[in-house]
Amino acid sequence: MKQMFFRSLFYERTVLSLLEKVEQLPLHVQAEIATRVGNYINQAKTAGDETPLDRFAAAAKRQREKLASAADNPTLEQWAGPALAEAWCTAELGLEDGSLDRHSAVTIIVAIEAFALKRSRDKT
Repeated sequence: MKQMFFRSLFYERTVLSLLEKVEQLPLHVQAEIATRVGNYINQAKTAGDETPLDRFAAAAKRQREKLASAADNPTLEQWAGPALAEAWCTAELGLEDGSLDRHSAVTIIVAIEAFALKRSRDKT
């Protein structure tokens, strides 16, 4: 139990740290990332049973890994979208199956959704 708490807390801090770095980027770049992440979340939420959430998480992970292997040194702008989408999926799955501490999972979900909603609105 204690180990799960610390693992969850570490994951939460890692994701929130990434989000803080993204929020330091120019607003138009944040808006582009937020739009991509928001679209991914909406697709995952509306897919229902047709496409399980773990498949969305795996797809985001593959996309992030593909970017990392395609470029010698991928920029934050390139891989942040897939990384945040993957983190959102991981938090949702962790909340569902209990593999993440509930507080950490909810904190991650809310932070990513709030970023995606706020920054994608900035684009318009």
